[in-house]
Amino acid sequence: MKERIGTILIVVGVLFFVNAIFGRYLVLPGYMESLEAGRTSLAGASQNVEGWKIARYLLWAYSFKLGIFSLVVGAFLRTAMTSVRFWLFTVGGLIYIGFAYMPLPAPDSIVFGIAGGIMTVLMILIVLRWAKERDKLPDVLRSASDFRMAGYFFFAMATYTLCPLMGVKTFALQPEKMIAYGLHAQAASFAFHLSIELVLGWLFTFIGYQKEKHMDTRIQMRNDHVYGDSEYS
Repeated sequence: MKERIGTILIVVGVLFFVNAIFGRYLVLPGYMESLEAGRTSLAGASQNVEGWKIARYLLWAYSFKLGIFSLVVGAFLRTAMTSVRFWLFTVGGLIYIGFAYMPLPAPDSIVFGIAGGIMTVLMILIVLRWAKERDKLPDVLRSASDFRMAGYFFFAMATYTLCPLMGVKTFALQPEKMIAYGLHAQAASFAFHLSIELVLGWLFTFIGYQKEKHMDTRIQMRNDHVYGDSEYS
């Protein structure tokens, strides 16, 4: 029963992804009209826009986050995860989604600097831990670990690319400077680099998991062969 619910949630997650990708063609025309009319907030739009259109927009705006949430919770249900951990992650995910679009004050640059410093330290610790433990892994798991590290490398590159994109280089967070200095083309270039790095990061991480899966299958087949031979000997 639990696995069946998990499968249903995974399918629901995929449907949310489809809506996130293609729903924009239904939502964006009305959204652009609201922006042109000066209605930049949900409260302002609700005064002149039908309720069902606002609901459709909210569904689209949350579709990707709800898709990821449904996919992950569905995957949890298909494992032997303990109930405590399952509900901890599930409730935590719901709380985060609930506040995902909450307006936040524009932080000072020091906040971004502190966040960048924390991420840099974590990157260093992960790489050093990997270097220390990699050769201790069974031979069949080293290849998977290597590919995942390649994925982490590109995630790290993407993390840093946000710095010149948002801050001192193209000033995406200060569009008046971007326009004044004619940096739009460079900002688009950084955004393209960011997309490439994220795709490569997810690709190598996926390859790492696939390598581990194939190796687990080979180990299982080898064990079955050994134990099968012992039964007939």
